[in-house]
Amino acid sequence: MRNTGQQDPLHLTTSSAARRARKRDASPEVAWLLAAVILSSAFPLTDSLAAGTPAVVIKMSDKPPQFMPEKVTVKAGQTVQWINNAKTLHSVDGDPSMALKPSDVSLPSGAKPFDSGFMKPDATWEYTFKVPGTYKYTCVPHEKDGMNGVVV
Repeated sequence: MRNTGQQDPLHLTTSSAARRARKRDASPEVAWLLAAVILSSAFPLTDSLAAGTPAVVIKMSDKPPQFMPEKVTVKAGQTVQWINNAKTLHSVDGDPSMALKPSDVSLPSGAKPFDSGFMKPDATWEYTFKVPGTYKYTCVPHEKDGMNGVVV
């Protein structure tokens, strides 16, 4: 075939037909992908196991000073949220060095100590438990009053 600077009309037709065929073949894949993106944004595939979403909420009270509930069970990777519903300062301390009695605070092997700091009334604090095991924690200002909790 001689190169005249013009393209062969058959070549253009074939190319256009091939492009339309590829486009037609890809359109179901594109439609599925588009549907998946739309659905995943409308209905996230996360649940209470997602980091940052509290699996359990523990309230703190004044009279008597206590965590409610005192003992909870969660799965590794789940988050617990504490809410200070009281009118006084509270804390959530899983740091053995801060406890008056060593038996009030203990952590599973490999877990890092945690400390909410002093929480004013209506404050919230969250912690995600990554290492499986039993965590015993206390409220530093009210440890002497028996304000202790357990997360398993």
